[in-house]
Amino acid sequence: MTGKKVKLIDLENEQVAEGIVMSIDPRKIVMGRPIGHVYCEVSINYANKPDPSLFVKDDHRFRIKDAIGSHILWIRDYVLVDEAKRSLFSS
Repeated sequence: MTGKKVKLIDLENEQVAEGIVMSIDPRKIVMGRPIGHVYCEVSINYANKPDPSLFVKDDHRFRIKDAIGSHILWIRDYVLVDEAKRSLFSS
């Protein structure tokens, strides 16, 4: 799954960004916390909507626009792989 291009959606199911899955290793630390089984590490390439809040914030990143070009944690259920809005992690 790493290296896969994805779309990130918010709680209202609106696309907010595009990126690449970097890791799903539950032990890896990203933004000061382990990825666990709820999140995945995503590199943000493009912000469709720059102002929505990140699910996980740190000292320098609060909104999507702050995360462009960096790696963040995003809730797995809100990571989509195609236009049919299939979650990357659904069975």
